[in-house]
Amino acid sequence: MSRDLVSVIIPAYRRVDTIERAVRSALDQNHAEVEVVVVDDHSEDGTVETVEAIGDGRVTVLAHPQNRGGNAARRTAIEHSRGRYLAFLDADDVWFPDKLSAQLERLAQVGPKYQMVYTWFESELPDGSIAPPRRSLVEGVATPQLLMSNFVGTFSTVLVSREAYDRAGGVDPTLPACQDWEFYLRVNRDSGIACVPRVLVRYWRGDHDPTRISSSGSRVAAGHAEMYRRLGPQLRQLPLGEAVAARRYLLETVANQAATAELMGMAVRIPPDEWTPGAMRFVGHMLARSVRKRFLPASGAV
Repeated sequence: MSRDLVSVIIPAYRRVDTIERAVRSALDQNHAEVEVVVVDDHSEDGTVETVEAIGDGRVTVLAHPQNRGGNAARRTAIEHSRGRYLAFLDADDVWFPDKLSAQLERLAQVGPKYQMVYTWFESELPDGSIAPPRRSLVEGVATPQLLMSNFVGTFSTVLVSREAYDRAGGVDPTLPACQDWEFYLRVNRDSGIACVPRVLVRYWRGDHDPTRISSSGSRVAAGHAEMYRRLGPQLRQLPLGEAVAARRYLLETVANQAATAELMGMAVRIPPDEWTPGAMRFVGHMLARSVRKRFLPASGAV
């Protein structure tokens, strides 16, 4: 295993129109030692043939015999990779040419305690316009900010050492959503997360694409409800104000998906010392919002 080899991990499902652009953005990196492993998650739309037609020896393409989900495809790709570092790239996103070299340089600057690094990203909207980038600057080990929200963002921004990936137990294929955030939290328990404060990724925000997790309200709600359950013990260790903010973020996300039952299940887990009058008002407001969105989805009610 080369000390400098980066394995680019690309899960793909029905991405025949975008997969070549994504793969070429990985091959065109100015960091020389790159391999690309694409796992097609039973697309049956020509994705495999499109990748094979690229004709580059650095690319390996595999296919699942049935659809198993994004993290299952990532796990398969990682099992067939050789790099010291793993860099995730979704099949409809693209990297700028110096993305990997900037991340490796940042890891060298911050030292061995840091084993994961992310970059800023911009979002391409369906109409072709570019939304303003996210500009998080949070770094550190076991950062409380990561318990409060996914400040890192999409998998496509992340490079992680194989050592830290293995120590964290890999990506979890059982989660219906929040697959990236949950993985970052496990890595961050004992490995530092660093940031390259530059826009080096273009994220495709296909809000109405039915194959995307973010387009499925039920999956988004179920994923955040499961994160709420898993994070419970850690939230109790935060200062009260930060714990309340973290819970409110999760409750509001689930309410916005009209998931009233999930929301009620989360509310009953709020610790007694956090049941202030303000908390009661907030939960009541979120319950009302979820009901309105469930029964009046076309009204735009909030």
